[in-house]
Amino acid sequence: MKNNPIKLTDAQSKELQEIAKVLCTQYKIEKIICFGALSSLTSENTIFEVSQMHSTNKYYLLVLTTEIMRIEHAMQDYINKHFPGTFILQHGIETVMNLVYNYDTFFLNACLNGALIYTKDGFTMIPDFDESKMEEALLKDRKVFKKIYNLASGFSKSAFICLEYQFNDNVIFLLHQAVEQGCRALIRLFTGYRSDIHNISRLLELCNCFSSEPSELFRRHFAKEKHLFKVLAASYSEARYKDNYQVNEYEANLLCTQVSAFIDLIGELAKKEITPGTAKEAAKASAEVVDYSPALPASL
Repeated sequence: MKNNPIKLTDAQSKELQEIAKVLCTQYKIEKIICFGALSSLTSENTIFEVSQMHSTNKYYLLVLTTEIMRIEHAMQDYINKHFPGTFILQHGIETVMNLVYNYDTFFLNACLNGALIYTKDGFTMIPDFDESKMEEALLKDRKVFKKIYNLASGFSKSAFICLEYQFNDNVIFLLHQAVEQGCRALIRLFTGYRSDIHNISRLLELCNCFSSEPSELFRRHFAKEKHLFKVLAASYSEARYKDNYQVNEYEANLLCTQVSAFIDLIGELAKKEITPGTAKEAAKASAEVVDYSPALPASL
């Protein structure tokens, strides 16, 4: 686990406070932690108009709710209407507390290195730290990665067999499974998060926290690219439940090639995995390792 505390600009902090206000007016929230902030800057400089600079931010938030019920989809839809470009993972605070104290690498990292932008009780969670337990958790993440990666690879190879026999509808469903499991494998390896997301668009968004390459492989800039991705994404439900669902051989072939390249990319990205051992330094960097430390005021 890397010691990379989130560093926000004043403008980002202000915008995140506005996002927190909107969420807290709609849901019963205990804490909100920003575990990722991706910024992009574009400039317009031509002889025909005044030069302009544009900045956009993509925020990744862990929202801890009072209730343990998962309401992530509704919460994501809600925030999309107010602050597009905000990605939400939602879990009950009791669930997260148990995972943190059992050395779940994602939630522990979020608590140690994420930016706490809202807390109802004015306190944050900073658990006691045992390096041996952390190393054990990291090794488990690697082991699970291999299992899920093999599953993704198997789905991809099965799709090629179905393509050979012209079972095109089956091809696309298997490819969706390959991408879903492939993203889950990467997310587990690089973040420690145990994803239960089926939406491959959201999975690719989450992968952007550590690599933009998966999203770049599944480009959606042009109409044909958007259509091809839509065919792949829709297959999760339509291949099983839509009576007149059909996919042509040409698109099945294109997607087989694309997903096969994705499986290869996973292997390459896995080689770039950071060697564990910095988690202890992350804990030392915290002010004082106690169960609870003063944080932000409950009021926004």
